[in-house]
Amino acid sequence: MEKRTDKKRIVLVPFPEQGHLTTMMQLGQALNLKGFSITVALGESNQVISPQRLPYFQFVIIPESVPMSLKKSGPAEFLKNLNKTSEASFKECIAQLLLQHDNDIACIIYDDLMYFSEEAAKELKLPGVRFSTVSATHQVCGCVLSKVNAEKFLVDIKDPEVRDKVVENLHPLRYKH
Repeated sequence: MEKRTDKKRIVLVPFPEQGHLTTMMQLGQALNLKGFSITVALGESNQVISPQRLPYFQFVIIPESVPMSLKKSGPAEFLKNLNKTSEASFKECIAQLLLQHDNDIACIIYDDLMYFSEEAAKELKLPGVRFSTVSATHQVCGCVLSKVNAEKFLVDIKDPEVRDKVVENLHPLRYKH
């Protein structure tokens, strides 16, 4: 029986902004040092990463049909359209990778803003891991602020008397405009 020397492959799906890419590439480098082969799925408009800087990674392009002019429509609308238009081409890309690598993909690790990857992973019966590139402080603030009464919070923050006061029941958070 022949011993297999191929490394297990992990597919990374970063969000196409510098802070997200850098963190995801650092994760990829750490996983590569642990013996995994790394494939990075990038959108065709993503010019932030230079594949020459990471020669031991495989890069695949996901065709995207979101015009960059949509970025001007706001982050929520851009994200919604990016995820909607990228899902089908991503599934196709992963299906091709599965064929090329004899179904040897360990998992798909995707930026939490690239949530189309989760559905593709489920459909192709691959483990999917959501990876958050934001700080722990950002996560905590998001949880805490979701509990704040939004109407009262927005009214209070406009009041000059309230600025720099501690948010009720949320010490040490302060109102700041």
